[in-house]
Amino acid sequence: MKDNELREVVREKYAKAIVGANRVCCGDSCSNDSKNTITGGLYSTEEIQGLPQDMIAASFGCGNPTALGSLHAGETVLDLGSGAGLDVLLSARRIGPSGKAYGLDMTDEMLAEANANKNKANIANAEFLKGYIEEIPLPDGEIDAVISNCVINLSGDKDQVFREIYRVLKPGGRIAVSDIVITKPLPDTIRRDLFSWAGCISGALLHTEYEKKLKEAGFENIEVRTTRTYDLTELFMQQRVSSNITNEIEEWNGALISAFIRAKKPAQSLVEGADFNIKIAEQKDFPQIYNLLEHSGLPVSGVSDDTGKYYIAQGTSIMGVLGFEIYNDVALLRSLAVCPKFKKSGIASKLIQYVLNILREQRCKGVYLLTNTAETYLSRYDFISISRDAVPVDILETSSLGNICPKTSTCMYLNLSKEKKYDGNTKK
Repeated sequence: MKDNELREVVREKYAKAIVGANRVCCGDSCSNDSKNTITGGLYSTEEIQGLPQDMIAASFGCGNPTALGSLHAGETVLDLGSGAGLDVLLSARRIGPSGKAYGLDMTDEMLAEANANKNKANIANAEFLKGYIEEIPLPDGEIDAVISNCVINLSGDKDQVFREIYRVLKPGGRIAVSDIVITKPLPDTIRRDLFSWAGCISGALLHTEYEKKLKEAGFENIEVRTTRTYDLTELFMQQRVSSNITNEIEEWNGALISAFIRAKKPAQSLVEGADFNIKIAEQKDFPQIYNLLEHSGLPVSGVSDDTGKYYIAQGTSIMGVLGFEIYNDVALLRSLAVCPKFKKSGIASKLIQYVLNILREQRCKGVYLLTNTAETYLSRYDFISISRDAVPVDILETSSLGNICPKTSTCMYLNLSKEKKYDGNTKK
């Protein structure tokens, strides 16, 4: 079947699904209750709180890429095949007002529904685009994370999809998708069934094929992890597969799975001394610093050369910033931010190493910080999570962060008494 013919089959089926009385996934008779074999139990009550109920019922996914994709404040996210907009709006919440969430869909009916849901949810940092996942209408290097939910399997040219994903990702960007995958080759009787193409089954790749195609597109750190194994007998009973494969149901039980697929576009390493230099911020630098912090969703209250010292990675413009405040013999690390186009380039690591070396030279005994998004990253530098009660009272009372950072922020501590000095070549 030609790609344009396949697109039309898929488009028609999902257009009918969104405007019909039954909300469907993987078949015309899927119910919209939480026991749905494919879509059930994917989203927690807390995640979907405040979102339109009809949008939740209209989910056609096989996973929850927003929960598994580790989205961070200020990032730019793209959802391929965004449907009624559930994963886009969840992503928009996760990345906050300083980030941007795009949804791409080829179906006018879906786009209309998604925009209506966006307005109902009063979410401003989401935008829905019309187009094909094989021809993404965005410039090169625009996106931090590409997500997708049971859509890539519907494409007739998956190699082109992966090339396009690679193109729009920033260096160091990542793909985090939920998709239908098979564990052994499906027979031609299923491959030829158009119903299955629009129903998330016979367009599925072998898990080894998925890995191979991602690698050929240039991705690294590829992971394909099973999240659910489907009972084909149950799917058949719910009329999610066509009747001409009845005799093969038992034989293929266990062959159909949903998987979470992760991969990364290789990062672009910048060289200190050639691409940028680290220096102490001057008064004239603070307007740019404030702009960078606000874009990253970080507070600017209390950020000045009167209250602390701030160091910047300076290229043709300010590429990153990190500051600290001294409280007796300990320090508070704050305001770590990197310009989006330079993330995953090693700038954050260089700034952290540089500042920690300064604090060691000043004989600080320890460093505290509060974070909402960077706990895993900072643990690479031996920071450990601590209770808020373990943070010195003078830091919480004197620093503006004590009042600004929510009670849910993770408090972390690094013991600087240990003999360790970063030489600038440490790879983190």
